[in-house]
Amino acid sequence: MFRKLLFLSLLLAVNVTLAAEQIRSYQVSVNPLKMNKIAKQFEVVQKLEKGFEVYVLEERVPEFLKLAPHAVLLQKNIHSETADKAIPVYRNYAQVENDLKAFAADFKNLATLETYGVTKQGRNLYVLKLSTGGENKPRLMITAATHGDELITTEVLFNLTGELLKGYGVDARLTKILDGRDIYIIPVVSADSFEARQRYVQNMDPNRAYPWPDEPNNKTVDVIQSMMDLTNKVKFTGSLDLHAYGKLVMYPWGYTRKAPTNAADVVTFKDLVVSMAKDNQYKAGQISTTIYVAEGSSADYFYWKTGTKAVAAELGKEKIPHWDKIPAITTEAREMVWTFLEYFN
Repeated sequence: MFRKLLFLSLLLAVNVTLAAEQIRSYQVSVNPLKMNKIAKQFEVVQKLEKGFEVYVLEERVPEFLKLAPHAVLLQKNIHSETADKAIPVYRNYAQVENDLKAFAADFKNLATLETYGVTKQGRNLYVLKLSTGGENKPRLMITAATHGDELITTEVLFNLTGELLKGYGVDARLTKILDGRDIYIIPVVSADSFEARQRYVQNMDPNRAYPWPDEPNNKTVDVIQSMMDLTNKVKFTGSLDLHAYGKLVMYPWGYTRKAPTNAADVVTFKDLVVSMAKDNQYKAGQISTTIYVAEGSSADYFYWKTGTKAVAAELGKEKIPHWDKIPAITTEAREMVWTFLEYFN
């Protein structure tokens, strides 16, 4: 009885928090010119059989409907279906902090926990560095929960990080991965919105809050500024940003349908994402042609600013699947992530 009451109280707390952010989902089917205008102002989530799915904050619905008056409402609130998915099973931010500290304490010879910023609400932003020492290794970064409501990405990244650490010296493949690279793990990019189980940060889409070549002064938010500061300091060789959902693995550019001008980079990107998708059969391609034009993404910024071979992956079919699906989605992601890490040597 106590466990049931605790579950219900936690679930009620989550639902109260979710009420603070209302995001509608629409199906939009318009001409390319109008779609371009929509994509510049709202989040295009995925391609549908007819048109695209677009997320719209409740307060911006009138503005959106002026652009797309015939849009079809899919969900009145994208957070409304989370109540039956055992959200309390997923980590909150305090548990993220504790589990990161546990990794650093249990694997002192492999893992170092550092902070790289503080959020507007005062939460520390953590990066777990996995390294066996040595110099001149590729520096690789894997991030999750850029959108705070994509809880599955954090769970998958924790699972795979644990496998890497526990496999060192036991599993030949994982040992070789860790010996040959410095790996930076960030299981939650947007700590405040993650704790609130909300998608956006200060009513802004964090994955549209990076500058890009045509808009070097794009407005940003605290957590993304901290991420930019980190990446500009470390200058990662490769990065993988985990999102949910869609079963996609993609490379820049997102802000334009044009391919990067460096032909060698295009060859590398194509080979990388196709290799990553070989096992799980995710759709692989350029962001702007695989989903739609997306200005202000992390992949574009990292590649533009530091030459990072930046990749974005959309895991599974749900942002918050029922807890019993977490192992299967981890399995679906495992070979993709190992392939990404092994690509840089």
